[in-house]
Amino acid sequence: MPHLRVRGLPLEDLESVGDLLIERLAVITDTPNSHFTLEYQASTYLVVGGASPAYPFFEMLWFDRGPEIKLKVVQVIEDLVRPLTEVGKDITVVFRDIKGQDYYENGEHF
Repeated sequence: MPHLRVRGLPLEDLESVGDLLIERLAVITDTPNSHFTLEYQASTYLVVGGASPAYPFFEMLWFDRGPEIKLKVVQVIEDLVRPLTEVGKDITVVFRDIKGQDYYENGEHF
């Protein structure tokens, strides 16, 4: 079920690391890689005065696996994306922890 939304990174860069990213996250979370969804979101960042350079922003929707696993996920993302990112540019990772009572698949509650 883990769903990873990515914006602020060129699609070609995400495609270049996507398979390896999912493989590594699957190992860390002990989840089959076929359960992961990787979503690319094209976006434009705006600040006062107009468009602003984007920075990689990762949003993980999942069932909470604890702070140790979160830190490992962040490190995998950092290791794979930092070489693709301008020096000094931020890489942000946000976790959205889903509770079982809030998750339905094909109309069924899990």
